[in-house]
Amino acid sequence: MLRNVDELSGGELQRFAICIVCVQEAEVYMFDEPSSYLDISQRLKAARTIRSLLTPQKFVICVEHDLSILDYLSDFVCVLYGLPGAYGVVTLPFGVREGINIFLEGKVPTENLRFRETSLSFKVTDRLEEAKRENCFSYPKMKKSRETFQLTVEEGSFNTSEIIVMLGENGTGKTTFIQMLAGKLPPDEGFNIPTLNVSFKPQTIAPKFTGTVKELLFQKIRTAWNLNQFQTDVAKPLQIEPLLDLTVKNLSGGELQRVALVLALGKPADIYLIDEPSAYLDSEQRVNASRVIKRFIMHSKKTAFIVEHDFIMATYLADRVIVFDGEPSVSCSARSPESLLTGMNSFLKTLRVTFRRDKDNWRPRINKLNSVNDREQKENGNYFFLEKD
Repeated sequence: MLRNVDELSGGELQRFAICIVCVQEAEVYMFDEPSSYLDISQRLKAARTIRSLLTPQKFVICVEHDLSILDYLSDFVCVLYGLPGAYGVVTLPFGVREGINIFLEGKVPTENLRFRETSLSFKVTDRLEEAKRENCFSYPKMKKSRETFQLTVEEGSFNTSEIIVMLGENGTGKTTFIQMLAGKLPPDEGFNIPTLNVSFKPQTIAPKFTGTVKELLFQKIRTAWNLNQFQTDVAKPLQIEPLLDLTVKNLSGGELQRVALVLALGKPADIYLIDEPSAYLDSEQRVNASRVIKRFIMHSKKTAFIVEHDFIMATYLADRVIVFDGEPSVSCSARSPESLLTGMNSFLKTLRVTFRRDKDNWRPRINKLNSVNDREQKENGNYFFLEKD
């Protein structure tokens, strides 16, 4: 079907742009964040397409903040560090595992140089035992039809101090489900959703406010902003202070995302619905945002439903997952919330992808297609590993 370029969604535009680059005849191909706007399945397809460009005479240079896709895509990694907006340093190329681990450790061993005070680790445990779950809420089986799309939601429940991550391809109804939970979209069959206060961070952030970031925060979340605990747990880790005097309309995508997260978490609510919190953020900011969200939900004894396509961020955040499956944009279903291990295994099985964990920092690593690990894990049905203490 022929369509105008300005009618395409963000994900469709990204895939179109990748295709345009790939069909060019060149010696060096350069891609800047090719995974943006794409779901996990599309990110894997894009990575395979980009790798297919490689020949002894052709090279690919790629900037990517999704570390699992970077791992899958790359043969060598250069680490960039410095002070944003002031200076940057590029290291010599390292092997892909060594390079990513150097970035996460925050230390370049060949230079005996530390560029970050703390290392980043992704060890995931059975976090259902980490916090007391109470005040169980439930929602009924629901259906929603929108033009040519139909979503069926199985009944489920959720608790306080719990983060539920929604997994599925684009067009499977995750945003529709969020809008139904938020009360912005009534189910077709008229079932009542629990009456709860909801704070919603949408997928697309449109900067309509004409004033500064400080004026926006004071107008929307003055009470939370003035709390020392909120400053310590949310504002400072997200580095909002340098943005306070900037005009909202002049913020970059990453700056807008951080402000939107602060606004969402600063609103008093029972449920926090957060759609793609990693969008526009670099790798380190994604880890910081994950820690902020997790700490806030645990300490405030609230519940969060999160849509996230960055696999490392999703596994770090999730206490339980909801898997969306079916035919995108046609007919899909949302399963009941299930454990991280069973949910990830069933989701990755549909993608025919297996993950192992790095022995040093426990980050999930995609196995190369048809590698020894990939074949063995598929034979055993272990598409995802949950390491325990």
